[in-house]
Amino acid sequence: MTMDLPRRHHTNPRFYLSRWAGRDKEVCLMRVIGGDVRAKRYHPKKTGWIWDLYRTQGVPEEQSQNLETQFLGPLDGKAALALDKLVAKKPLSTEERQHWTHFLLSLQFRQREHVALIKSHMADICREAIIASEEEWARLRKPEETRPLIEAMAGDRQLALAETHAEKIMREIIGQHRAEPDIMAMHWCCIDLRGSRTPLLTSDRPIVLLSLSDPNSYIALPIGPWHLFIAAFDDRFERQFPTTDPTKVAWAMNKDVVSQAREFVWGLDDAELDFVRTYIRSASDRVILSEEQRQEALAAARLGPDLLRSA
Repeated sequence: MTMDLPRRHHTNPRFYLSRWAGRDKEVCLMRVIGGDVRAKRYHPKKTGWIWDLYRTQGVPEEQSQNLETQFLGPLDGKAALALDKLVAKKPLSTEERQHWTHFLLSLQFRQREHVALIKSHMADICREAIIASEEEWARLRKPEETRPLIEAMAGDRQLALAETHAEKIMREIIGQHRAEPDIMAMHWCCIDLRGSRTPLLTSDRPIVLLSLSDPNSYIALPIGPWHLFIAAFDDRFERQFPTTDPTKVAWAMNKDVVSQAREFVWGLDDAELDFVRTYIRSASDRVILSEEQRQEALAAARLGPDLLRSA
């Protein structure tokens, strides 16, 4: 029944945030509110979510939550199993490495602003494709249909077209990303930082991912207050960290993760509240769609009705 469809869509999944839960089974959320950062404790299932974030509008209600129920939800379930093995330092199967890779890629795109950008971009593309298809529509439409295509597609039809394509794009950029083979082939390790005086933090932009075109690039993600996931094209991090001060490692990682954050940071407690106040939003947000890419896509949409034919 539609009433059972999930409406709380997690940008930071419960299985992931649960790693920061204290004895009270809650995590500390440090959030930007009214120009300040305030701290409050929540159960992991009650934070890190946005109502209907991945909802597909304009389609029947029973299909509106497909991105969450058929893609992101199952992805998170598989990633949770992979995370357990990473922390336990157990080898992952090829399939488990793929699940974890998809989860890493999802963290690049499942924030509020990025989902809104993808949806807005697809709405623009659909509008251009409709305008470009007017001549073909006039030639092929039924005699009793006198409306131009832009009118015939108005309302839910145009909205559904844009939203279903946005859902498709989300699935593809996470599940079929061109970076997947590179990430799968990297050297993975889980760094134990329990010797650090400072626990790791996480945020609404938790992953540090440098351009994979550089052989010295790496991916870093805090996977708990005392564990750090690292992927690189060699094993230098795994070799270097045992002789590196773990507190310095945690501080540097926290600075990256908090600087990238836009609104939310999570930790074991509020001991790092001043640190969060100092560094949050100090780094530019990640660009997931450049203006050049946007204009190229719009130009392609103006060439013909291919997008409409696939609807």
